Amino acid sequence: MKKLLCMLLAMAAPVVPLAAKNYVVKSPDKDYRLTVTAGEGSTSYSVDYKGKTIINRSVIGLLEADGRRIGDGAVTSTEKSSHKGSVDVVVGKNDTLDDNYNQLTLVYDGGDYRLTLRAYDEGVAYQWTLNYPGELTVANELFEADFGDEPVKVHFPQCETRTWTEWDLKHQPHEINQAYRNFEREYIRYESIDAIPDSAISTSPALFTLPGGKVRVAVTEANVYDYPGLYLQPAGGEKIRGHWAAFPKTVLDGDTINGKQFYSTHLVETREDFIARISGKRSLPWRVIIASDRDANLLNNELVYLLADPCEIEDTSWIKPGASAWEWWHKAMLDGVDFPVGNKNLSLELYKYYVDWASENGVPYMTLDAGWSESYLAELCDYAAKKGVGIFVWTWASCPLEAPGDWIKKMKKLGVTGAKIDFFERNDQVAMRWQRQLARRCADEKMLVLFHGCPVPSGLGRTFPNVLGYEANRGQECNFWDRTISPRHHCTFPFIRLLVGPTDFTPGSLRQATDADFRPQDIDNTPPMSQGTIAQEMALFVVLDQWIATICDSPTEYAKYPELERFVTQVPVTWDETLPLDGEVGEHILMAKRNGDQWYIGAMTSDSPRSYNVKLDFLPKGKIFDVEIIADSADSESHPRHYDIVKRSVSRGDTLPLALVKGGGAAIRLTPRK
Repeated sequence: MKKLLCMLLAMAAPVVPLAAKNYVVKSPDKDYRLTVTAGEGSTSYSVDYKGKTIINRSVIGLLEADGRRIGDGAVTSTEKSSHKGSVDVVVGKNDTLDDNYNQLTLVYDGGDYRLTLRAYDEGVAYQWTLNYPGELTVANELFEADFGDEPVKVHFPQCETRTWTEWDLKHQPHEINQAYRNFEREYIRYESIDAIPDSAISTSPALFTLPGGKVRVAVTEANVYDYPGLYLQPAGGEKIRGHWAAFPKTVLDGDTINGKQFYSTHLVETREDFIARISGKRSLPWRVIIASDRDANLLNNELVYLLADPCEIEDTSWIKPGASAWEWWHKAMLDGVDFPVGNKNLSLELYKYYVDWASENGVPYMTLDAGWSESYLAELCDYAAKKGVGIFVWTWASCPLEAPGDWIKKMKKLGVTGAKIDFFERNDQVAMRWQRQLARRCADEKMLVLFHGCPVPSGLGRTFPNVLGYEANRGQECNFWDRTISPRHHCTFPFIRLLVGPTDFTPGSLRQATDADFRPQDIDNTPPMSQGTIAQEMALFVVLDQWIATICDSPTEYAKYPELERFVTQVPVTWDETLPLDGEVGEHILMAKRNGDQWYIGAMTSDSPRSYNVKLDFLPKGKIFDVEIIADSADSESHPRHYDIVKRSVSRGDTLPLALVKGGGAAIRLTPRK
């Protein structure tokens, strides 16, 4: 395949080379310099950050199926501009964002296509815009990042690339490559790009640590629609290249039999020899480079959001983020009730109990996961509405896309508030249409959306803010099956995965175990264990970006810990201001967030105990704040369910000491005294 691609590129190269010229755009603060070299039969780019080259000259372009290569033409004109403004955020971790950038557009061959370069203080990006008649078939896209000769360490969300037997709805076996269906990946750490197996691919973003260890570089994309999602793969030495799932040719359960084939993931069995068939007049996704010499800054970098299409919902007043009760993770086990419980006994009576708990504790939603029945849904929605609780229902993505009639309108008529839409399990061009289609259709019915089993987000939440979260990372559910949801994982993925959008991690476990005692378990009527201390679990509610916080444990379990119940049901899910205070990828996180006049602080550490002296310089002057801290106890490392509640008062300029055990944390609420 590599030899074939090289031959195709050579055939596509022009006979007469053009003179190369450099085109440069710098960020407003001058920290970033994006240079594009066009001519000599190709287009390439390089990136400098704070005066040092972080990505060497690397080829970009598109290879069409007819042999034409976008990027090898002549630049016939340029357009330069600057933008200074702000974006009001409908749902997020900051109420407004600065939207400042410098832009340079290269016009090729008199307007056949353009390359737009943007440099923000948050990072740099480029985007191809085409202006051809008819359709184009894209055989491949060229996107490389050459980090030089010295070893570059990597956090690589590596995909499974084996072939497994999958069964269709007729119970027929099919051999399916797993590489393009799962986006909840573990971050594999490599000492160099060259050490990554040649056949390996990862989802994006991936994070690269440059020689010296001071600068991190994230590579990702933004504003993807009707185009396959970006994977990354090693390209020899310390270089990576983009990789995309080829266009589907045949899929499982592609036919419809008695209207029942819509409960299928439609996994791809065979593929075409191209990645996309697109309109000749359109823009492609942004390719995005984010650098930082301070890890904590990655926790509040919203470049992907800024690059996404603006909001398309005129009236957003009905979009209400919030927490949700949920039965699935703890297997619907409730203590001391007088009706059948457990994941095999889901019922109207059981769900009413969860609704009652949500209503009593100010939790605005209840999520019904797999196993709910339409037979009682209207009655439950009516009961919940009278108690101020909205109902989310879980379903397969293929159901609202393909079921006879209009599933979304049907659910709305029954009283459903939101849909948890699962099992996308693809990110080829066809599948990358689905999320936007579903977001728009749900918005038309004023329904909220939570995507699960889905491709990595790329800014859709700006365009359709009724989309409140995405899975696309390893979350609490993995405690059923493996040990990956560790304190190190808690201290890793917020720096990387949250660059591209909010998560559906489902925190809130009260079933912590030590490393020695923890074991994965997926057993009926048996809640799983979790890792880290209970104080770290509470800190996740502050650290994570989750516009709907799905609370994973049982109402009767929270009743045993009143302070924790109060915290998980009252902590905000969206914020007016986010301040990363300290952090190191994989090691620890310390951050503060403000909602109204209340501040929260979340602290987490992974494999080592850690102490902080938190300077409260961000508090407003002249106010006293009452502080409540959920903190590790002295023995929390060996007894991870132990915690302390510490209360005190503070004001601006004070220092707040925190002591975290290994795998520990702290969750802090600061309320201004009236």
